[in-house]
Amino acid sequence: MRLSPDGYVRLTPEQFQAIPLVHLLSGLDPDEPLPLHEGASQTDISGYTEWVSEVAPVITLGWDWRMEGSSGQARYFRTGFPRSNIMLVDDLWRDLCPANTAKLLEVAIDKTAWQAAVRLRIMDRYT
Repeated sequence: MRLSPDGYVRLTPEQFQAIPLVHLLSGLDPDEPLPLHEGASQTDISGYTEWVSEVAPVITLGWDWRMEGSSGQARYFRTGFPRSNIMLVDDLWRDLCPANTAKLLEVAIDKTAWQAAVRLRIMDRYT
């Protein structure tokens, strides 16, 4: 595994799955000013999270999230495309392209229990 001149770390999906990522940081997005009006209004809480590998070259993976509480409990959901220096490749080391890589990274993210780490970091950082 090495850093390519274009900034990507190229690896197969199987290699990626074998590399543990650790939580680096999470934060809240700035609040948007609410329009002035009477009565209650619904607000959104959103933020970002970044994860890294402990191997060289360092792999980075980040994504945005939003919190919903309509069920009576706060739940975190990934939003948008992940940000990463990863380019997944096939068995012949051909790039799977940024769009296909992003889709596969989304699947991998959604299979993890990232929400607990983000919740703890947000609670520690903002309370």
